[in-house]
Amino acid sequence: MSTEIQSATPGRLRRLARRLGAVAVAAVTVSALATPAWALPDFADGKMNSVIRGSGSDTTYFAMQAMDAAFNGSPGCELVLPPNTPQYTCLADLPTTVLTENYDHEVGLSQFPQGSGAGLRQLCQQNDGPTGGLPAGVSPISYARSSSSVSSIPSTCNTGDQLRYVGWAKDAIAIAKWLGGASGPVTNLTHAQLQEIFRDVSGDGCAEDWGDFGGTPGTQIKVHGIQTSSGTYATITSFLGGDANACVAATGGQVLFENDCTEINNLGATDRGASIWPLSFGKYSTGAANCTDAATDLISVGGIAATPTTIQNSTYQYNRTLYNVYRRGGPGWIEGYIGENGWICKPNAAHSKKVGDTNPGLPNANVDRNWGLAIDKVITDAGFVKVNATGNKCNFVNFN
Repeated sequence: MSTEIQSATPGRLRRLARRLGAVAVAAVTVSALATPAWALPDFADGKMNSVIRGSGSDTTYFAMQAMDAAFNGSPGCELVLPPNTPQYTCLADLPTTVLTENYDHEVGLSQFPQGSGAGLRQLCQQNDGPTGGLPAGVSPISYARSSSSVSSIPSTCNTGDQLRYVGWAKDAIAIAKWLGGASGPVTNLTHAQLQEIFRDVSGDGCAEDWGDFGGTPGTQIKVHGIQTSSGTYATITSFLGGDANACVAATGGQVLFENDCTEINNLGATDRGASIWPLSFGKYSTGAANCTDAATDLISVGGIAATPTTIQNSTYQYNRTLYNVYRRGGPGWIEGYIGENGWICKPNAAHSKKVGDTNPGLPNANVDRNWGLAIDKVITDAGFVKVNATGNKCNFVNFN
């Protein structure tokens, strides 16, 4: 059985939580997102326990790599120095010991992305072995990265898979057009119009023309799709109420790997200018999707443009929550990193900061930055938005 799914040892940070006056997490409602009260989980037992492996989403892969780097580099206990033993265990705390960050020096690691659905299937396979452990040939992971909603949980997951979806950032599905062609004059489409373009609700054989929506008449809309294992595909399909790839073949489009505009950029001018494609707002806005401002633009939905403000306040219709998903009842060090009360999610007031910093945090002469703001920066640098503007940064919902 992998170390990631062994039971955890109660840790010393329970005492710290009491000293800081933390409160216990309230019970949650399975059917709705809940905002947890902050409490330090029992993840610090004085030794480095495990590599905390995340797998799944392409959309959140690089952001979680950046989060791993910050977590791995954040301060904690003083370690036993080799050749002394037991190695990677904590020495007794000193007045200078930083207790609020990665106390045990656990290691976060993001595995190569194969899509949200693939990561969730891996997570749900973790207890499918003959004795309830890891089956032969299944990669051990600690949590799944998911950019799709709980409603799109793979059929691999069953009642024995008690999962918790921790929403740590918000994103949106943006609708991209390519400039210099038939789509140029179109700045807005309604939800119903997008359903017709992508799903052929009317049954006319996906024959929509850009001229039908304010563009240049006489040019059929070229619909491009997304690989079906991705959270982006699952999310836009959910929003549209049916297969977002339904009109790809009929319009001469391509099914593409999510969030990379390169293949459409390389089309001839007419086909490029007739194209439409859904993708991550965060990936688009940071340039990571290879959609340049000179070549592309985003179409508003129902008169609302996708912006960080409209995504956070949910006025943009196609906004989504990005999740890290873990198995409830597993080892505390996983929760201590990506859980709803863990390092990523706890409020900035519970992280350490440099003395003299006027932002929320616990002043500590032995840190070189405000660690709460460092987490915020990872989110915004990825083009994403915080779930909660203040307080605890995450929401969560249970599956089973």
